[in-house]
Amino acid sequence: MAGVGFELNKLLAKQGYTGLLQAYGYAALIGSGPWLVSVISLGMLGAVLTAVSDTDELQTFFVSISLIYAVTLVLSGPIQMVLTRHAADQEYAREPEKIYPTFVFSIAWSMLLFSVVGLVIFVGCVPGPLVFRLAAAMLTSLVGGIWVASIFLTAIKDYAQVLWGFAIGSAVSFAGAWVCGNWRGVTGAMVGFTLGHAVLLLLLFRAIYLQIGNREVGDPEFLRCFRRYWQLALCGLFYNLGIWIDKFLFWWLDPAAEKIAGLLHSAPVYDRVVYFAFLTIVPGMAVFLLKLETDFAFANDHFFQHVLKKGTLAQVTERKQAMITALQEGFGLLLKVQGLFTIVLILGAEKILPVIGLGAVQAGIFQIALIGTFLLVIFMSLLMVLHYLDKRRDAMIACAVFAGTNLIVTWGSIVEGERWFGIGFLVASALGTVLAGFWVNQHVRNLEYDTFTPQPLYG
Repeated sequence: MAGVGFELNKLLAKQGYTGLLQAYGYAALIGSGPWLVSVISLGMLGAVLTAVSDTDELQTFFVSISLIYAVTLVLSGPIQMVLTRHAADQEYAREPEKIYPTFVFSIAWSMLLFSVVGLVIFVGCVPGPLVFRLAAAMLTSLVGGIWVASIFLTAIKDYAQVLWGFAIGSAVSFAGAWVCGNWRGVTGAMVGFTLGHAVLLLLLFRAIYLQIGNREVGDPEFLRCFRRYWQLALCGLFYNLGIWIDKFLFWWLDPAAEKIAGLLHSAPVYDRVVYFAFLTIVPGMAVFLLKLETDFAFANDHFFQHVLKKGTLAQVTERKQAMITALQEGFGLLLKVQGLFTIVLILGAEKILPVIGLGAVQAGIFQIALIGTFLLVIFMSLLMVLHYLDKRRDAMIACAVFAGTNLIVTWGSIVEGERWFGIGFLVASALGTVLAGFWVNQHVRNLEYDTFTPQPLYG
C-alpha cells in the first residue's frame, strides 16, 4: 500500500485543508477497498429487495454472500502474502516487467481454485435453484480474484482510477441485483450481484494493465515461492482465519444460530453487530495507508540504502532514529484518530444501534467488538512493521496465537452465554497486539545488530 500512499502524500502536500480531506478520504476508501463497498451495497440491497422476495429467500442471499467473503478471505490470505513478497522481490531485482505476467497467472490460478471451492460449497452443500447456486459459485471465483488483484493495486499511481473502479463496480452490483431481483427474485439478485463483481474485476484488471501491463504471458514462478515463503503463507492464513473463526463458530456451534439451507447458517444476534463494528476501522485504515506505512517505508528504505552503500555509523544511527520517529508519530496519530472514533461510538452505542435496526441486547456485543476492531488495526500495523523487517517467523507466530486464542475463547463464550459474546475476538486481538508489539520493540531496538550480524565478516 505504500506506493499509493506516496501518491496521496503528493496530494496532501499540494493543497491545504482541501487536500488533507481529499487525501484521507481517498486513503480510507482505498484502504478499506472491496469490503467497504460490499457491506454498503448489501445494506442498500437489504432495504430494496424486501419488496421482491420473502424473508427466508433474502436470508439465503445475504448469508451466501457472507460465507463467500469469509471463505475467500481466509483462503486468499496465503496467496496475498506470498504474491506481495514475490512482487517486492521482482521490484527489488529491478525486474518490474515480470510483475504483470505474475499478476495474470495468479489471477487465473486463483479464480480456478475459487471456482472449485464455490462449486463444492454451493452446488455440493447448499440446496436450492441451480442457477442461484451456479451464480454463487461464480461469485466465489470473482471475489477471490478481486482479493488477489487488490495486491497489485498498490502499483497504480492513478488512485482516482482505482476508486472509480470500485464505485462503478459497486453501482453495477447494486443495480444488477435490484433489476434482476425484480425480474427473478433472489436468484436474479444473485446473478445481478455477480455480474457487478465481474465488472469490478474487469475494471481493476484494466487499471493494472494500463499501469504495468506488457505482452508477456502468465508466469507461474510465484507458485514456487510458497516453499520459500511458507511462513508468510501461514501468516496470511492464520491472520484471516483469526478474523473469521469466531463467526464460523457462532454459525455452526451456537444453539441460537439459524440453519438457512444446507451449509448456510447465520447468528443474527452476533453477525450484523460485528459487521458494523468492522466498518469503524475506516479512519484507522486511512491513517495506516497515508501516514504510518508510507512514512515507515520511506525511513526503512533510507536506512537500508545507507547500510548497502556503507554509510558511516552516525548516518546509519540517524536513519534508524528516523524509523523510530516514523513509528512513534504514525502510531500516535493512529491511536488518536481510531481511539477517539471508537470511544465516541462506545458511548453512543445505545442510541446508534436502534437507528440501524439493532436492539439493546446487542449494544454490549457492539461495544466489545469496537474495542476488538480498534486493537485489530493496531495489530495489523505492527504486523506490517514485522514484515518490513523480514521477521516472518515472529509474524507467523503472532497470527497463529491470534487465531488460536479467538478459537478457544470464542468457543468458551458460546458455552457461557450471551453476555460473553465477542470477548474471544477482543482477547485474541489484544494478545496478538501485545505479542507483535513486544517483537517490534525488540527488533527495532536491536536493528543494527540484526542487520549486520548475518553479514560475512569480509567482502
